[in-house]
Amino acid sequence: MGVFFCSEEAPSVEELQEKIALAKEQLEELAEKMKASKADLLQAKKRHTQDLENEAKYGYTKFALSLLHVADNLERAIDSVKTDQLDESEELKHEVAGVQTIRHAVEEAFAEFGVHKMKALDQPFNPEHHEAMFAMEMPGKEPNIIFHVMEPGYMIHDRTLRAAKVGVTK
Repeated sequence: MGVFFCSEEAPSVEELQEKIALAKEQLEELAEKMKASKADLLQAKKRHTQDLENEAKYGYTKFALSLLHVADNLERAIDSVKTDQLDESEELKHEVAGVQTIRHAVEEAFAEFGVHKMKALDQPFNPEHHEAMFAMEMPGKEPNIIFHVMEPGYMIHDRTLRAAKVGVTK
């Protein structure tokens, strides 16, 4: 007498082959999902790395922008003194030299963080870097050339921090 462990009959070969085929399909689907998940993870890592790089490179943009008025005021102070006034007063010469030293220190600090003044004069107008405040006919000059800078523009690395306010030829 034999001992039976199952009350059911053993599955047929066809049923087993169907189950194997179904298991293979599920395995392929899971392998594709795993491949897609790995690709998504790799993309997320790249995006995160790029975000961190941008934060390190541009994170202080608002702070730098708020300090530009300091550089502007130092430049205005230096430009407001006429050369004949400097010739007349030794004290004024020393004061202007002090302001120039401070301006240079501010420029060095900006440069350390990738902030630099744009060169706009005699350049073609570029709306990504310049803000046209007025346009004038200028005989002998080509159109869309900057002939006057009202306020200098600044870059932070490869981005415009503040557009230069300029006068452009028509």
